[in-house]
Amino acid sequence: METAQLLIQNANLIDGTGAPSRRASVLVVGDTIQAVGEAADAAAAPTAKRMDASGLSLMPGLIDAHVHSTFDNAAGHDELFYHRRPGMAAITAARNVRHMLTAGVTGFCDPDSLFDLGVDLKEAIQYGVIEGPRMAVGGYALMTSVGGAAGRLMPEKGIMAYAVLLQGKDEIMAEVRRQIKIGCDWIKVHVTGSLTHRRSEGEFVTFTMDELRTICDLAHSFGVPVMGHCRGAHSVKFACEAGFDQIVHATLMDDEALDAVVKHKAFLVPALTFQANLMEFGDAINASPVMQDIFRREIEASSEMLAKAYKAGVPVLCGTESGFSVTPYGEWHYRELEVFVKHLGLSPLQAIRCATQYGALAIRLKDKTGTIEAGRLADLLLIDGDPSKDVTVIGRRDKLRMVMLGGKSIELDRTEPQRTALPEWRVHEFGSILSKEVVSRARGGQPIGGQGTH
Repeated sequence: METAQLLIQNANLIDGTGAPSRRASVLVVGDTIQAVGEAADAAAAPTAKRMDASGLSLMPGLIDAHVHSTFDNAAGHDELFYHRRPGMAAITAARNVRHMLTAGVTGFCDPDSLFDLGVDLKEAIQYGVIEGPRMAVGGYALMTSVGGAAGRLMPEKGIMAYAVLLQGKDEIMAEVRRQIKIGCDWIKVHVTGSLTHRRSEGEFVTFTMDELRTICDLAHSFGVPVMGHCRGAHSVKFACEAGFDQIVHATLMDDEALDAVVKHKAFLVPALTFQANLMEFGDAINASPVMQDIFRREIEASSEMLAKAYKAGVPVLCGTESGFSVTPYGEWHYRELEVFVKHLGLSPLQAIRCATQYGALAIRLKDKTGTIEAGRLADLLLIDGDPSKDVTVIGRRDKLRMVMLGGKSIELDRTEPQRTALPEWRVHEFGSILSKEVVSRARGGQPIGGQGTH
């Protein structure tokens, strides 16, 4: 049986490599891009389906390098710790991953999940049980009793929501082996954590160097990379020297920390969308002005070094921290690109590269997806607008003409059941889920970048 061919013609092609956009054709055969440009026109069979993309932009699908797909837009740790149950968390996650796909996300990395659901969710997508983007996952985040951002809410040991609390190398090694056995793509470590009564001092490194090296050596022996939640220059340097492959947040770096990132060939996922949303739109949900100012200062204090890292050749990836009430699924996946343009000084094409070609590193599909080149998976977006000039158009659902995953066009207009409040699922909210619609209403109906519906 002949494999189906689709020839997309006359598109404004943004290939994800950072190269200038150009008018070109793309030939999709099965799940793969077979040819680009004149080669695509020449290779297309007479029976190939042809799509005229005049006036539209064709780009790789977004790869969100930091999503919490099982959190279901949680407003805080109380909800995650005490108001989630495994069955419902899995069911809502299945709905939410499709919502991300229809927003143009064709791949994402989930570093840690409630109830260790990540592997099952990934395999449900992979084997056609549910529809969703390509996915790479971690298991429970590794923490010590003083790890994480929840302070005294964390127990001394055992499992709490998305984390496992470990004491000593024996427990650490046993958990790393367990996660590798069940199929985790990443091992996530909370290298730093905060103490509630010493919050003003920032986050502290909570593992020893020997423990961190043990994690990396063991994981790497199985071919599994390691990511670290790191806030503060010392922790970034510490994690890189231990052998970490990915540094999440990487805020407040200094030159010594950046040198370590470059030397050890780690990549960075700043995940600034959470802070940026509260900083810019927090008033729409009655967020504290003090908290808004804290996040504003964090972005300002970190942007220069993150931009310097990009210029030094370090891959800097777009991750949105989607899964919290201020970063709801399907709403803000373009937002990190906007932050990179506004605060890091990247061009739109550079920011797109961070969300596509570089994003493939997070889902462990380097050179397989993330760019529009012959031999890559056909994970594509067709947009009415030019993201090479304005990245916010990527977030406008009314401008999204096609989402393609592995050569298959995704149904964007399917009516989903209307969701109402689940009992005992929410503790409190900042005011409401921070959707673009909520922000627009708070601004007197003013459209927000990336706003639009199908």
